[in-house]
Amino acid sequence: MGLVRKGISVIHFDETYFAQTKLLQYPHEDLDFRQMQHVNLFCEEDSLTILQKQLQKRKQKGITYIGSGNYHYITYIILTEMTEPFTLILFDNHPDLGNDQGHEESLLSCGSWVSYALKEIPLLQQVVIIGPTTISQHHFNYHHVVIFPFDGRHHYALKSILSAIRTQNVYISIDKDVLNTTEAETNWDQGVMNLSTLTYFLEAISKYKKIEGVDICGEEHLSPHDMVLPNYQARFRKNEKANLAILKTCLKGSHQQTRGA
Repeated sequence: MGLVRKGISVIHFDETYFAQTKLLQYPHEDLDFRQMQHVNLFCEEDSLTILQKQLQKRKQKGITYIGSGNYHYITYIILTEMTEPFTLILFDNHPDLGNDQGHEESLLSCGSWVSYALKEIPLLQQVVIIGPTTISQHHFNYHHVVIFPFDGRHHYALKSILSAIRTQNVYISIDKDVLNTTEAETNWDQGVMNLSTLTYFLEAISKYKKIEGVDICGEEHLSPHDMVLPNYQARFRKNEKANLAILKTCLKGSHQQTRGA
């Protein structure tokens, strides 16, 4: 089943997506978590249980818009629903493998969810991380993790990335902080990747691998007070443009997979 048939979900932890009217024109399923507590950056156990139950009920599971990178740990919950051995392909300016000392974090967080997934999800065979500008030595100590740093000097051939992906089934998670600040606005320090580079890799991966699902985060985490700022319109339009480019690439790749099936 392609991503088109699996559909689109949009998760609302705040009002960020409400202004992205072009994105919301695509048929989708809304999940409203705006009243949830103890979910920003870190997710407490009770909140995690609620989120898991609510996400399992959703009908549209192909492409998921998560919101701010503060909630990137939602990807971990989605990955627990996988039913076949798979590789996680992560486009992110941060490896999300935990703190630089390699100590275990007691709570699931936006900065540790990948290490949780490696430990808790047996079907996850491998993680390929593309795009971080800063990595520490302890990130290389993880088994089954391959990192392709982007600092403006590295130029990776598509063959190099594809050869690192050992399974046919893949799940793709995208944090827009992997992009340079010309093409996205996030709450985190950002990378140097161009949007055209990101969509090129997405389209190529879809030709050679079976994409089981995609999620996108990296919206700017805004309060209602922020929305009246003079440059707010330009900021969310920039993010919406990136979201639409990613969505169109994923849907195009999904059609190719369906025809080739």
